[in-house]
Amino acid sequence: MTLPAPGQAEQVRRIPDAPDELRLDGITKSYLGVQALKGVSFTVKRGSIHALAGQNGAGKSTLVKILSGAETPDGGEIHLGGQRVRFREPTDAQHAGIHTIYQELSLVPSLSVAENIFLGQLPKAGRTVVDWRQMQVEAREALARVGFDLDVRRPVASFSVAEQQAVELAKALHKDARVLLLDEPTSTLPQPDVEKLFTVLRSLAEQGVTLLYISHRMDELYSLCDSVTVLRDGRNTADLATADTKPSDVVTAMVGKSLEGSIADAALRGERSPRLGAGPSDEVLMSVSGLSEEGFVDDVSFELRRGEVLGISGLIGSGQSELAGLLAGARRKTAGRIRLAGRDVSLAAPRDAIRRGIGLLPQDRKAQGFIPEMGVAGNITLASLPMFSRLSIIDGAKERRVATEMVARLGMKVSSVNQPMKTLSGGTQQKGILARWLARSSQLLICDEPTRGVDVGAKEDMYELLREFARGGGTVIISSSEITEAMMCDRVLVLARGRVVAEFDHDEIDPSGATLVSRFA
Repeated sequence: MTLPAPGQAEQVRRIPDAPDELRLDGITKSYLGVQALKGVSFTVKRGSIHALAGQNGAGKSTLVKILSGAETPDGGEIHLGGQRVRFREPTDAQHAGIHTIYQELSLVPSLSVAENIFLGQLPKAGRTVVDWRQMQVEAREALARVGFDLDVRRPVASFSVAEQQAVELAKALHKDARVLLLDEPTSTLPQPDVEKLFTVLRSLAEQGVTLLYISHRMDELYSLCDSVTVLRDGRNTADLATADTKPSDVVTAMVGKSLEGSIADAALRGERSPRLGAGPSDEVLMSVSGLSEEGFVDDVSFELRRGEVLGISGLIGSGQSELAGLLAGARRKTAGRIRLAGRDVSLAAPRDAIRRGIGLLPQDRKAQGFIPEMGVAGNITLASLPMFSRLSIIDGAKERRVATEMVARLGMKVSSVNQPMKTLSGGTQQKGILARWLARSSQLLICDEPTRGVDVGAKEDMYELLREFARGGGTVIISSSEITEAMMCDRVLVLARGRVVAEFDHDEIDPSGATLVSRFA
């Protein structure tokens, strides 16, 4: 997506005369003595698209829970349409007209589209019989309002993620939503579906629905939203109009300092992205020939040189994530050959890849990247337990010492190395997984969407760590659907429908990334 010029975004609508739809005054919230919100106050105009930005841990999630009725604030007031409201549970918020759409959609896959839209409110013909015809008619009308025409009799599971998102929106509108809270709604959508979603959201705003939009992606905020409230350390530090500001203003308010000259700043300014790697050597580390997984990856061949940062990019669902899994032993190939340092290798399971010095940062870090209840130290040493044990007994002191060194080296924000991984921010969790492979002295890092769901400050940290790893002699593969991320690599393979359709060196890619996008299909 191309960033609009500040003040020139066609879709940014100045609506100063619109009444206030949502107003927060001095919202506070503490958990076990830790203050998550410290007097947050801001106003959202009716029919506007208002962004909520901030680093992980800034208080966004807590605020969304309060607005959705899942949590009650310790102090402060919420006003909706000029009236003070109090929510004790989510149904209170929904009855008032506030509906939340999370990354993980709250639909029942086995039920039909119509049943999901009317869940809990099935229309009756008489006292006990469901009026199926009326339900289907009204479901189609609700979907038409968001610009979709689906067979409302089919199960939700049979539709794409974008179509399921439309069902979620139709469900909220059918229940007379006045305010929609959207939490990272594009995280799993390919670019064409993102653009269609934005068209739908703009249409809803024109109809008078108020949207509070949460995203880490600055290009989205400046393509879609009218204004931005920035949270940092539980306080709102800035309220900005997107027509009068630029993405770097938001980033500065988020992190508390300017990132001028950084990798993230170059991407935000639309400049040519700096390289993460120092450039490949003459030594071929990995050679892939005819690699396939039926239905996902089709006849992929390439060479990877030691010290190189190789990007694998394409629309979501193009096969780049599956290819990363094959190279890390997390998926089974149906054809093809992988050679590592000149020798054929069989990567039938992750342990085979780990033994050969290959580490994986998976796309779904919560499900595949770490053990949530285990502490930071245990997760860091998970792939190298023989180094920390004798006669199957873990040397706890050595484990804690190495983990402490890694925490300091990677700048991880933890209270101690015993802190459970599930309690850390997304960016810190990702650093913990990276620390595992550094402790293992891995020679090749395969990163599948390495910065998905992390804020711009954490992204900058991850890029610098990957750059340090590559320039220290390591080799990196970055599988990513984010154009700005792929543009940082020494070389990029473009995938479409599981096949390599193009290859570009870093200097062949224009600053806007149009060179890459033109080959996505």
